[in-house]
Amino acid sequence: MNNLINNNLLSFKDELHARPYIKLGNNLRTFHFAYLIRDNDEKKAWTYLNKFLISEGFQKLPKERYKYWVAENEKLIIRYECHTEFISLTLIYPNKIDIINKKIPNLFDTNFLIKLPSDFLQNFPGQYLLSSWIEMVSSEYDYEPIDIEKYFFHDNFAGSNVAENGANVFMSFKTDNTDFIGSGFRRVFVQNKNLRTRRTGRLLQRVVELETYQVLSLLGLPQVRDETINLSYLEKQITEITKSVSNTAKKNLVNKSKTKPNYQNDLNELSYVVAKIEEIASSTNYRLSATSAYYKLVEQRVKDLREERLASFQTHNEFLSRRLQPAIRTCEAFSRRLESLAVRAQRADNLVRTQIEMRIQIQNKNLLESMELRARAQLRLQETVESLSIVAITYYVIGLLSTLVDPIDFEKMHISKSVFLSLCVPVVLIFIWYVAKIVRKKIKKIN
Repeated sequence: MNNLINNNLLSFKDELHARPYIKLGNNLRTFHFAYLIRDNDEKKAWTYLNKFLISEGFQKLPKERYKYWVAENEKLIIRYECHTEFISLTLIYPNKIDIINKKIPNLFDTNFLIKLPSDFLQNFPGQYLLSSWIEMVSSEYDYEPIDIEKYFFHDNFAGSNVAENGANVFMSFKTDNTDFIGSGFRRVFVQNKNLRTRRTGRLLQRVVELETYQVLSLLGLPQVRDETINLSYLEKQITEITKSVSNTAKKNLVNKSKTKPNYQNDLNELSYVVAKIEEIASSTNYRLSATSAYYKLVEQRVKDLREERLASFQTHNEFLSRRLQPAIRTCEAFSRRLESLAVRAQRADNLVRTQIEMRIQIQNKNLLESMELRARAQLRLQETVESLSIVAITYYVIGLLSTLVDPIDFEKMHISKSVFLSLCVPVVLIFIWYVAKIVRKKIKKIN
C-alpha cells in the first residue's frame, strides 16, 4: 500500500511538470492543428507520429506512450500533446518570416504552405477539428485596423496589448480561404516587442490553447440546437397531460362524479416522456459539462494574457463576451431547461400516480363497504337460521320425549300425555336457547 501511494505521489509530481513551455525566439511561423480522438486513436497517433519523425530525420519515439512530446531541430519544432478527447499538434518554423524592411514583415506568405507535410496532417489519426496559423515577429510598426485587415481579409478580429506591454496580439475569428487539407486557417499575428524566450513560449502556448478551447467549447451547440426541438415537444406533452389530469380531478371534485377515469394512457405517455428526457440527458450530459469546462479555460487563458486595450481595436475579452458567451449561455440554458423538465415530468408522474392511488383507495373502500353489507346480511341470515334451528331441535326433542314417555301411565298421574308434552315444550325451548347462547359466547371469545 505504501509503495502504491509513493508511486501515485511521484506520478502527480511528474504531471505538474509534464508539459513545460518551450523556449522560443521572436521570429516564428507556427501552424497548429487539433484532432478529436476516440477509442484507439491515441495509440495510432503515437505510432503515426513516430513514423513521420523518423522519415524527417528526428529521433524515434520511445515505445511507452507519453501525453506530451517535443521533437526539435534547426528547421522545425514539433510539439505533440494528447488530452482527454483531442490531440494538439503544433509545427513551429523558426526564422521563416521575411522582413521586407524594418517596419513591415512579410506575414502569412501562402507560398510557404507547400512546405507543410500535408499528407501527414491530413491522414493524422482522429477527426480533424481546427487549424491555426500564427505569425510571431518583432516589429516596431504601429498597426492600425486597416493594416490587420489586409492580413486577415476581413474586419472580424480583435487586438490587444498583452504581457505587460511585451507583445501585441491580433487574432482572427474566421477561417481564411487557403483551403489547406480541406479547411482554412484561423490567423493570429503576434507582434513580439521584448519578450524573453521563456515568456515567448508561454505566450504562444496560451494563444494556441485559446484558439483550441474556443472551438471545443462550441462543440455542444449543434447538439443543443437539435435537441431543443425535442425538448419543446416534450414540454408540450407534459403540459397537455397535466391539464388533462387537472380537469378530470376538478370535474370529479365539483360534480362529485362517480365516473372512473382511465389514467393509464396518461401514465404511458409520461413514462415515454421521462424515458426520452433521460435519453437526452444521457446523450448531452458529457458534452455540456465539457462545454462549461472548456469555456472556463477560455476565460482563464484570456485572463492570463493580461491584455490592455489598443486604440481602435476591440479586446479579445470583448469579442468573446459578445460572440462566444451567448453560445455558452444557450448551452447553460438548455441544461437548466432539461433539469427543470425532468422535475416537471417527475411531478406530473407523481400527480397521475396519486390520482390512480386515490381511485384504487376509493374502489377498495367501496369493496369493503359491500363486503360489510354482505357480512351483516349473512349474520342476520345466520341468526334467523339459528332461531329456526332452535325450534327444529325443540320439535325433535319433544318427539323423542314423546316416545320415551309412552310406557308411563298418565291416567294414574291425573294428567294426559298431550298436556305433559305441551308443558315440556317451553322448558325444552328455553334450555336449547340457553345452550346455544353459551356456545355462541364461547365462539366469540375464540374469535
